[in-house]
Amino acid sequence: MTDRNDGLKLPTPGNTADAKLASREFHFPYPQAYSIQLDLMRQVFSTIEDGNVGLFESPTGTGKSLSLICAAFTWLEQNAQRHTRGSSINNGGSSSSSSGSTSKNAAAHQEPDWVVQHERDRRRKKHEAYELDLKDRIAQARAKQAALKRSYRDGLLDAEARAAKRQRSSDDPNADHDSDDDLLIDEHEGAKGTRALRMATYSKSALSEKATELDSNLSPAVRALMQQYEQAHSHGQEEEEEPETLPRVIYVSRTHSQLSQFVAELKKTSFGQIDVIDAEAWPIRTISLGSRKQMCINEEVQRIGRTRGSEAMNERCLELMKGKKGRTKCPSLPTFNQAGRAQILEFRDAAMSEVGDIEDLVELGKQTKTCPYFAARSSAKQAQLVTLPYNLLLQKDARSALGISLEGCIVLIDEAHNLIDTILSTHSVTVDSRQVAQASKQIDTYLDKFALRLKGSNESNLRKVRKLLSSMSTFFTEQAAKGKSNAETVMTAAEMVRRMTGSMDQINLVTLETWLKENQIARKISGYADKHNKKAAEQLQANAQPRPGARSKHSSKGTAQNGSTDVAPTTNQTAISSMHAIESFILSLANRSEDGRVVLSCTSDSSTDESIVRAKYQLLNPSHIFKSLVDEARSVILAGGTMEPISDFRQQLLPFVAPDRLVTFSCGHVIPPSNLMVSVLSASPKGQPFEFKFDSRDNTELVDELGRTIINLCNIIPAGLVVFVPSYAFLDRIMARWKDAGSGGLLQRLGSKKKIFTEPKTTMAVDQVLGEYTAAIQGSGGAIMFAVVGAKLSEGINFSDDLARGVVMVGMPFANMHSPELAERMKYVRELAAKHDISGRGSAPGKAIDAGHELYTNLCMKAVNQSIGRAVRHQNDYAALILLDRRYARHEIKQRLPGWIRDQVKVADRFGGLVQQTASFFKNRKT
Repeated sequence: MTDRNDGLKLPTPGNTADAKLASREFHFPYPQAYSIQLDLMRQVFSTIEDGNVGLFESPTGTGKSLSLICAAFTWLEQNAQRHTRGSSINNGGSSSSSSGSTSKNAAAHQEPDWVVQHERDRRRKKHEAYELDLKDRIAQARAKQAALKRSYRDGLLDAEARAAKRQRSSDDPNADHDSDDDLLIDEHEGAKGTRALRMATYSKSALSEKATELDSNLSPAVRALMQQYEQAHSHGQEEEEEPETLPRVIYVSRTHSQLSQFVAELKKTSFGQIDVIDAEAWPIRTISLGSRKQMCINEEVQRIGRTRGSEAMNERCLELMKGKKGRTKCPSLPTFNQAGRAQILEFRDAAMSEVGDIEDLVELGKQTKTCPYFAARSSAKQAQLVTLPYNLLLQKDARSALGISLEGCIVLIDEAHNLIDTILSTHSVTVDSRQVAQASKQIDTYLDKFALRLKGSNESNLRKVRKLLSSMSTFFTEQAAKGKSNAETVMTAAEMVRRMTGSMDQINLVTLETWLKENQIARKISGYADKHNKKAAEQLQANAQPRPGARSKHSSKGTAQNGSTDVAPTTNQTAISSMHAIESFILSLANRSEDGRVVLSCTSDSSTDESIVRAKYQLLNPSHIFKSLVDEARSVILAGGTMEPISDFRQQLLPFVAPDRLVTFSCGHVIPPSNLMVSVLSASPKGQPFEFKFDSRDNTELVDELGRTIINLCNIIPAGLVVFVPSYAFLDRIMARWKDAGSGGLLQRLGSKKKIFTEPKTTMAVDQVLGEYTAAIQGSGGAIMFAVVGAKLSEGINFSDDLARGVVMVGMPFANMHSPELAERMKYVRELAAKHDISGRGSAPGKAIDAGHELYTNLCMKAVNQSIGRAVRHQNDYAALILLDRRYARHEIKQRLPGWIRDQVKVADRFGGLVQQTASFFKNRKT
């Protein structure tokens, strides 16, 4: 992250004792914000202004999204006014690199300072002219959209008028639709790659005239000097079709529903509304980005995605994009010419005329017959707000494909509690011996078809990949021969390459990596293999059909037998993904640093008795992935409802950020303290210590005491009670025990208190179970839901009000410390801590910190915090949280709870004390 000295520092709004005035200064949509919201908005604004990194915790129900919106867009508004006054301009965008850089740039290109400054003014004028033109276009689009809506409402638009706005040229029915030319590796593809939507630029003469007004009184010599400077700066760079809007806000979250919720919150504010009085008060130009799965409107491609997976969906989309030699192109894809560019601009202007989410863009795409997936990506450069899911931001290749600059931008990462794990999992990849064999066959099939047509180094590189796969297969076979089932071996990426390649010194993985990425090798290999397999299957099916009038030589039984042995296997998601997985694995191995490990495991396929070797590249260090993002952006804000424990972010994700650039802030809840009860129960009703360690979970007496405790709590806690357990295995164990007669009929007794539900193991069943649980609560007696920490109900599910008047956390969900992946990660953070002399909170005063143990404990507590945070979702909500394990009473554990929960914790050494405390809590809620 570069220096953010803008010359003129913006004062933080809301610094007044008048809460209503402070709320107005942040454009808060309600008369008065909560005090914690004002605190959060001030902190976010100042963090952005100072160009820092922020870690912000704001519990669910405290209006976190609204606070982020008001703070970020108030800064964006005031920053634009600062630029208008001319205090700091950098191409209409980020001021981070403009201030104080004039002399440096002039010296670098040997031009006088005044020439450089004049060119900057020229660019600013050009950008301002473009912004005015863009606003005018959007205003026209808004009027057109309003008229369109009125027409729909009044029934004046018939079905024919809603059809396609233009007729595309029909495809030649006699053309060769089976040509494989588009799957041939082109010798010209490479250094610059291919751009799927390279549109012809449209005329901007009007803007050019406005931008050249400054030059009218300059002499020819000076103009020549100016031109020389401009050419020096633009040399080697592809001309931008249109100026990019900078700075902008980039909002990121885990799911598309969360992104849509953020957009819905934006619409509540003046930033998301059309001001009918002030024509200059435009709503924020918003574009939402997503995957083809969310945004594709081609029914054929959608069907392929549903039946064969996202990679097959991507393959078909790319085929329809090219449409070579008369092939049918996607009817929604803009053409690669002036008309196509105009179509994209029409979509963009309409999309930005109102604040909308992905669903709105998809609907707009259907109305305009324009692909929203590509049109949104093309439009994002002119957006002031871009919303997108985690994977599109965290992967550098994905960011590059979007073509969106982060320079000077404000990046808001919401639901950031799992950011570290998300980065690690996103950059990890697994392949197995079956995929290696399948990818090898795919390459052989491809070479049989194209070997004589491959030019340059393409054939050589492809044969190197094939040789690498052969070596990998041999290595896997050796591992299977000497390895026991389920045994795991860990090695560095460099060691994996050495063992695989041996004397293959002629293979340079870095060079191979570049070639694979630039030439889209996985897509072309798997695409041809897919087509080849389809043709083979169709031919076999045709051969199996009896000729007219001919009798089969075989009986029906024999035909069935022949059919089962002769028909080629159909192409499925696994077949298509094999080459993609292999390519991703090779790209991971090209990074031979100590930031990752390869974990080898061997299992047996029970159906075939085949040994299957798996190799997983596991990224260990998330910081170098995240650093490129932080370095480019103006400010990065990590926000979440439960961000504790914070130490992981400091030590693992942001060790490169100087302490004075890292801002941490945690606000309380909007509920009064009387609406929350938090208690640690250390012992059962019979006095048996509650400590649900892994080796004690088979203790039937402990499990029975757990059942009796929950039954007693059902007598006190009204409506819904949610009980979180460490794993599905433990859930199955306690249910089986409580059904057993030896438990004294605990499950039957529990069912007489509240209707029992257990978390389903399949995602498809979640909504149904939640619906039945809700219905049971609304009836008499209430219900109890047994859920699993880290599963489907522990994140993203809203257990507000009667859905969770009580939450019980059984035990501590520690991960398996003996897992090779976790063991390597713990070892890595220990080495990292020793290398950087990282200090932090110890488990006891004066005790040395074990960074590996800190990681292990923090992983557990993050899962706990997410689970217990499902309850108490708004200002008037209330609930009792019961931590059922005596280890929660330890200081180092309590310190890892969110502040608003930690401050309320009481320890009940005896069950009677908990009963009294809980009964009193709910009695006071009724008065």
